[in-house]
Amino acid sequence: MFKNDSLNCAYILRILACILVLSLCIFPASAIIVDVAPTNAPHGAVILIMDGVSSCYIYPEFTPYAIDGSLIEKADNDNMSFIFDQSCRVLDVVAPQTYTEAGHSVLVTGYSRADGDIVGGYDTTIYDVAHDYDYLTFAIMEKGDFSSMCEEQNVVVHDATNSINNPEMLVKTNIHSIDNKKISMDVAKFFQDQASIIPFQLQNYPEGSIERYNAYNKWAIETAINNIEFMARTYPEEHYILTINVGATDSAGHYKKDSGYIATIEGIDSVCKTLYDTCNENNIAFVMTADHGMAFSTEDSRGGHQSKKYSVTTEAQKVPFVISSPNVKSGLVQGEFGQEDIPPTILSVLELPDKLRLADGSTIPVTKHITLNIKTFETGNIILLNNGMILAEASSTSNCLFRGIEPGPNYTIRFLPDADENNVLEQKIDLQKSETIVFSSSSHKSLENNELLNSRHIIGGSLIALINVTGLIMIRRILKSG
Repeated sequence: MFKNDSLNCAYILRILACILVLSLCIFPASAIIVDVAPTNAPHGAVILIMDGVSSCYIYPEFTPYAIDGSLIEKADNDNMSFIFDQSCRVLDVVAPQTYTEAGHSVLVTGYSRADGDIVGGYDTTIYDVAHDYDYLTFAIMEKGDFSSMCEEQNVVVHDATNSINNPEMLVKTNIHSIDNKKISMDVAKFFQDQASIIPFQLQNYPEGSIERYNAYNKWAIETAINNIEFMARTYPEEHYILTINVGATDSAGHYKKDSGYIATIEGIDSVCKTLYDTCNENNIAFVMTADHGMAFSTEDSRGGHQSKKYSVTTEAQKVPFVISSPNVKSGLVQGEFGQEDIPPTILSVLELPDKLRLADGSTIPVTKHITLNIKTFETGNIILLNNGMILAEASSTSNCLFRGIEPGPNYTIRFLPDADENNVLEQKIDLQKSETIVFSSSSHKSLENNELLNSRHIIGGSLIALINVTGLIMIRRILKSG
C-alpha cells in the first residue's frame, strides 16, 4: 500500500508542477521598464518604522499633552530636525488603527482597516509589487514581526521573544524566486552574524535600564547600515526594500513612563542620521515613519495607545512621514492625510505602479512624474503617445512599465499584438496619477482595470486553493500509509 501511495504522491507532485507552470503563464514575468524621461529614481528604499513614536513628540509644529491636559516634554532631536529640513516632510498624517499589527499592516497595504491576514493576501502589499519588478525585500523587525509580515520578506531577522532583556533574534529566509536564492542565502548569513552580536551589546547595561533600551534600538539601525553597505559592496546592481522596526520606544512608553519614552526617542536620534547619510550615499530612498503614537494619562505616568482611553488622542494617532530621495523635492507638505496614503506614496518614489489590490489610500504628490503599467495576455508592441506624438515604445512584451511621465491629458496607449498585427488596440487616457492598464486582444478592446484584475485574482485564488487541497490529500495519504 505504501508503494502505491508513493506513486500517487509522485503523480500529485507532477500535477502540482503543472499547476505552477500554468500560474507562471497566467501571471507574466517581470516587466520591461522604459524611461520616457529621466526619473532620477532611487535604487531602493529603507523604511524606518519607529514603533510607537508620535509626530507630536518630534515635529516642531506640535505640542504633546497628557490626557489630563498637562504638558509632556518633547524630545531633543537635533539629528531628526536636520533630516526634516533636508527632506520632504508630511505634516499631518493620522493612523486609522493604533496598535502594532494593524499599524504595520496599513503601512504596507495602504488599506485603512488592514490586519495581518490582509498582509498575507494576494497582491496586497508594497512587497508584492516590488517582487513583480525584481526587487528583493529584507527586514529587521524588533516588533511588528507577525507571520505574514515576515513571509513577505526574502530575508528577515526578528526578535521571536520581543524581549529587550532576553531577545532571541531569528533569521528566516523565503525563496520568492530561484534567481535570487544565492543573494537571499548570503543576506541570511549576514543577518545571522549580526544577530550574534546583540547579546554582547546588551549585557553591558543593566536589565530594564534606558541604556539597554537604546542599545536594543541601536543594534537594529546599525544592522541596517551594515546591510546597505553589504549590498552596495556585494550586489550593487540589486534593487531592494529594507524595512526596519525599532521597538524599544513603544516598550518604554508602556513601562518607563513619559520620561523613558522621550529618552528612547533621543536614543534613535543619536544614530538615525548615520542611517540617513548611508542611504543618500548609496542612492537609496530614506523613509521615516511609525505604526502608531503614544499617549499618557498624566505627566510621569505609563503610556498607552490601543485602548479607547488612549486611542482617541492626537498623541496616539499622529505619525511622522519623512522622505529623502533624489526624485523627491524637500519641503513641508501640508494637508490632512492618512497612514494608508504612505504605501502608494512609497511606490511612487520608487517609480513603481500603485497596484495595491485593497488600498483605499492615495498617493501624496511628492514626485514630479508618474508611472504607467501596461499588461496584456500576449506579447506585442506597446506604444505610448501624447497628442499623437510617440513618446516611447516597447517591443515583444506582455508587461511594460513606462516611467517618467508628465501628468496631463491627451495620452494614448496603442497595442499591436504579435499574433495579429492588423488588430490595433488603443485606449485614450487622462493621466493624473499612476495607472495600470490591461489589454485583451481576444475581446478586441481594452478591458476595465478592475474587471480584469478581479478575474486574475479569481484565477490566482483558485490555483492556490487547488494546491492547498492537493497538499492536504498528499498529507492524508502519507499519514494513512504510516
